[in-house]
Amino acid sequence: KITGGRYGLSSKEFTPAMVKGVFEEMKKEVPKNHFTIGINDDVTHSSISYDPDFSIEPVDRTRAIFYGLGSDGTVGANKNSIKIIGEETDNYAQGYFVYDSRKAGSLTISHLRFGPTPIHSTYLVNRANFVACHQFSFLERYDVLKTAQPGAMFLLNSSYSADEVWDHLPYSIQETIIEKELRFYVIDAYKIAKEVGLGARINTIMQVCFFYLSKVIPIEEATKAIKRFIKKTYGKKGEKI
Repeated sequence: KITGGRYGLSSKEFTPAMVKGVFEEMKKEVPKNHFTIGINDDVTHSSISYDPDFSIEPVDRTRAIFYGLGSDGTVGANKNSIKIIGEETDNYAQGYFVYDSRKAGSLTISHLRFGPTPIHSTYLVNRANFVACHQFSFLERYDVLKTAQPGAMFLLNSSYSADEVWDHLPYSIQETIIEKELRFYVIDAYKIAKEVGLGARINTIMQVCFFYLSKVIPIEEATKAIKRFIKKTYGKKGEKI
């Protein structure tokens, strides 16, 4: 008997958790035919259930998500991070990048994976152990902590100090930090960028923070590599840059 179904509707990722859900459905005496998975079909009720928390990714794999602006250099810095880790360590690296259609001044989301074993995950990060939000205003507009797993690190670019920032966070963000017991870090990247003449380009500052917190590579080695890649990427624009 052949049973068919559809996945990827509404641009939903097709994950190992969904694959497991399909096989669980097939075990039933009368499995749904022409099923859908990944969406909640409340019209024809053709959806099959799955456990979204199921994962086959190794525990020693870093899974990071970065929320940035199309003009702040976040994507470029993350692409360099992949190269640095791939060249400076024995780790494997992978990156997926999601762009808003408006590009400059709009949301970009970088999905990075690093680890000691080959990475074959052909889907976006859905259980992150590191989340970075490079724009404070995103906290009101996007659910940036939706994919953060319990105990994950959360790095926020904020003009508020560590003592002040909690009172300025949306209630939903406070609630998630507490419920998931996230390790919360803040840095005023725009202030530092202004002091060192980078303008609004906070990418390098946030990149250093990521390496420092994640310990994917020793910070001294990471800093040297970042400087090399900056020279390689922006060298044509002059020594001052």
